[in-house]
Amino acid sequence: MRVIAGRSKGHNLKSVSGTEVRPTIDRVKEALFNILGAEIIDIDFLDLYAGFGGLGIEALSRGAASSTFIENSSRQVKIIKENLNLTGLEKEAEVIQGDVLTQLGRFKPESFDIVVMDPPYQAGLIEPTIKKILKYNLLKEAGIISVEHHKKDEITIESTDLKLIRERNYGNTCLSLYMKTKKGE
Repeated sequence: MRVIAGRSKGHNLKSVSGTEVRPTIDRVKEALFNILGAEIIDIDFLDLYAGFGGLGIEALSRGAASSTFIENSSRQVKIIKENLNLTGLEKEAEVIQGDVLTQLGRFKPESFDIVVMDPPYQAGLIEPTIKKILKYNLLKEAGIISVEHHKKDEITIESTDLKLIRERNYGNTCLSLYMKTKKGE
């Protein structure tokens, strides 16, 4: 896995072998950042179920003001920190070790412009995570939640606060983007 674009372009990122992490493939990562485009500049980015940190690091490389990583595995947190050091992006980053659903309550409302989440496939974490994001009002106005999930996962959002704006399949992987709606839309 590598950084695709921006000031840290071309850096190879450390990861672990085996089944502990399923890294976002470059094709999906590139598609996500092509969709986000210039919206990534000077934003606050939250990378949930961060694995080795590839998405949050890509956001920083492309000009995000900050990136916060939440990952439960101490081994993965160590790798995220190593990757941030390797790319020179550690000053704009915060790395939090812990359960995502528990850690979301620590932030002030409207802390993030973009939240990406890539939980273990078919683990039942997508909807509870989105509910917590909405409960704590973590998205800024017109903020985006990007969910990477298995194409067989059905996501049911029972909220008028989010609108599905794009969904694309890449093999067995699906990328679903939701935007926070303004009240009354």
